[in-house]
Amino acid sequence: MLPKLRISSFLLKRLERVKLQCSGCLYGVFYGDGTLLLLSFNVEASVGQLSYEHIQHKFPAELDLCGLVKFGDCSDTDAHLSEVISSVDITDNPIVLQCQLGTLVGLRASFLVHGKLEHVPYETMEAPQLFNDFCFTRLKCGFYLHTLPTPEAIAKEMHVLRKRVADGSLVFNVSQTKIYVSSHCGTQHKSFNSESLIEHLIAEVPIPAETPSGNKKKAVTSTPELDKHYGAVGCAFDVINIDVLRCRTREPAAGDAASHPALSMCITHEEPSKVQVPLELESMAILCKKTKLLRLYDVLIESICRSLRLFEQCLTERLTEQETVTKPKLLAPRIYHFYPKEFGHFLSCAYLEELSDDEPSVQEKRKRLHRQFALPVTRPYFRRANQCRFQGDIVAADTASWTPLLNTHLGVRPSGVTDGKEYLVNGNYHYYHYLQQQVQDKGWGCAYRSLQTICSWFLLQGYTERAIPTHLEIQEHLHKINDKPASFVGSSQWIGSTELSMCLQGFLNVDSKILHVASGAELSTIASELAMHFQTQGTPVMIGGGVLAHTIIGVDYCVQTGQAKFLILDPHYTGADELSTIQIKGWCGWKGMDFWDKKSYYNLCMPQRPILY
Repeated sequence: MLPKLRISSFLLKRLERVKLQCSGCLYGVFYGDGTLLLLSFNVEASVGQLSYEHIQHKFPAELDLCGLVKFGDCSDTDAHLSEVISSVDITDNPIVLQCQLGTLVGLRASFLVHGKLEHVPYETMEAPQLFNDFCFTRLKCGFYLHTLPTPEAIAKEMHVLRKRVADGSLVFNVSQTKIYVSSHCGTQHKSFNSESLIEHLIAEVPIPAETPSGNKKKAVTSTPELDKHYGAVGCAFDVINIDVLRCRTREPAAGDAASHPALSMCITHEEPSKVQVPLELESMAILCKKTKLLRLYDVLIESICRSLRLFEQCLTERLTEQETVTKPKLLAPRIYHFYPKEFGHFLSCAYLEELSDDEPSVQEKRKRLHRQFALPVTRPYFRRANQCRFQGDIVAADTASWTPLLNTHLGVRPSGVTDGKEYLVNGNYHYYHYLQQQVQDKGWGCAYRSLQTICSWFLLQGYTERAIPTHLEIQEHLHKINDKPASFVGSSQWIGSTELSMCLQGFLNVDSKILHVASGAELSTIASELAMHFQTQGTPVMIGGGVLAHTIIGVDYCVQTGQAKFLILDPHYTGADELSTIQIKGWCGWKGMDFWDKKSYYNLCMPQRPILY
């Protein structure tokens, strides 16, 4: 019986954007009673050179090679069909998709049955169902790799390490619970049995609940929403955090004990000394929530092994680049998780810690990823600053150092524009406002705070690693470029949209478009231009008028009626960083035309994305 075929809506949108004749590999999850869900693909000019095994290691465990995709009249698919098909392990009937260029019209799906393609229908899995039916595990653990600095030695030692991982000695603990998963006892919990599912485990995970004082405590709720407390920012998947332990009580039976060797003499030759490389590992797996818990141990082991293969690939690539170096240095690798919104799933990369994002070899690695996943090379996806920010990590970081609120517009009340379409900021940002960081800027610092919010957007999207500029640094820069006198430095003087554009150019090398509006009454006339800005650039916009500055992070616009409302982030707020207060009181919310001063002219600073990958 052929598998039932489903295709993620994210994948269909990606397929539709391919406009060049090429072919590539498909990756999916096999779950339930014979359903194959297609989630991802990669392309290259020649399928035979794709090294799809290496690409698969970047995906969460259980997201596996399952077939091929052909765009247009690409002629190389048939030549490499048998090669790729022979590597498909999750089904006896690999899938082949045939797509027209730039459209989903005529998309044809076929399973390979006894060497012949058999056409099958498919269902589209929309994003809400995907987020509801699937979840991810995320675990952290550490190892030491003792090896000689050669590709052959690394491959050998990594093989030994993977065997050690898979020998049954590891025990997993679901974070914040007393649920343990081991090779010989399965998933241990008083309420679980052989028929228990992943969704039953999720129901046992405690999540932070608000106390009357506003502090967070651990409490089990009846309907866990793990995505809001342990998931990645901007991602609606539930994420199960896993801790890793090593079982120390599995002693070999007496009959299995190794015999003592007879006393002997030998002559040894001194071997080159091995180096020790720390491997701080973080791995993920995707699971249908209806999957039985009996499978969880094997899936977690496979996720670790995939990360180890990523490390191996990263280390050997570096050694190959250093072939002419007499004594190559082994650098410590680290796993970074990414969640490109176009994907609808996580993807992991291993980077060497001492090599910056601007190293030519690292840039080339990212460029290759963009090409393989049919992504534009005009914006970053896989720079370190693009890595996923998990809610649990953010809470932990906040206890150590102050961080502004993130994405305060999420969850605001609708604008109420009839038949309007929302155009919003594309990406993450921090909300900066009056009196933060003990700066007494009430009454003069609103534009400075708007600039800080805009700079946070470029930082969080991976365009820069520069820290957010302080008020003093902003003033010093404007004096340095001769825009302001020396007396301006350390003062409480205002700045406007033009000064913001100068600072963005000086600090981040970011160009800005300045838009002039004669009065607040005419702001509705630029709603379509703002909509286009958020569609193409996606950056926050600073607007200054009279003595006030605000940040626009969205517009809701009806083309037919011309009605528009603006999503405003107000830097004049002076209270505590409490999201509910900020949204209820309107410090972040939709504003109509009555919000603007009809007698004041306005200037908008609209930052443009640099071309960067």
